[in-house]
Formats: sequence, C-alpha cells, structure tokens
Amino acid sequence: MKTAVRTMLTLVTVAVLSGAAGGSESGSMRCSGGMVSLGDFIAEVVKKCGQPDFAYQREQTKVDGRWRHYRSRTIGTITVDDWTYNFGPNEFMYQLIFENGRVARIESLEWGY
Repeated sequence: MKTAVRTMLTLVTVAVLSGAAGGSESGSMRCSGGMVSLGDFIAEVVKKCGQPDFAYQREQTKVDGRWRHYRSRTIGTITVDDWTYNFGPNEFMYQLIFENGRVARIESLEWGY
C-alpha cells in the first residue's frame, strides 16, 4: 500500500512540475508599443517591443513529410530566430519563433525575473 501511494505521489509531482515548466502557445503578445501577432515581421516586433533579452539564430532544413519518413525529401533551408522577452517579475516571459523573418510561434513562459 505504501508503495502504491508513493508511486501515485511521484506521478502527480512529475505531472505538476512538467506542466509548470512548459509554456503555452498563444497567438499574440502585448508590448508597450503595441500588439505582436503571428505573421509580423522582425522589424515590426522590434518597433513595438524593442530588442529581445535573448536571441539565437539557426538554419533549419525543411522536409516534405508527405512521403514516408525514410523517403522524405528536402524542400529547402529556412532561417529560424528564437527570441525571448523578459518583462520583469510581475509579467510572464515570452518566446517568439521567427521563420524567415516572420513570427511563426508565440509562447508564454514562466514568470520573469
């Protein structure tokens, strides 16, 4: 019985921690200069929110997933920018993913610092 209770508590703890650690995807982000939405260009985001607190750029290969995974073919390479905004301890941090210079994903993260 003790083992079953311990196992259940462990599973609940892991579920809670994994939910708290992850972010949630949203379609917009509010900054002092306006609202950022999916499809916005990098220059628009900088105008509305300023420079990010963290930025990382990489090249990513796109593949055509219509074929089976072992026969996928490369479509091309895109530039992916990963930006993080930290608005302080009273606001959530946000991660913006740009593909070829346009916002492709906006994710709300944990509280800022």
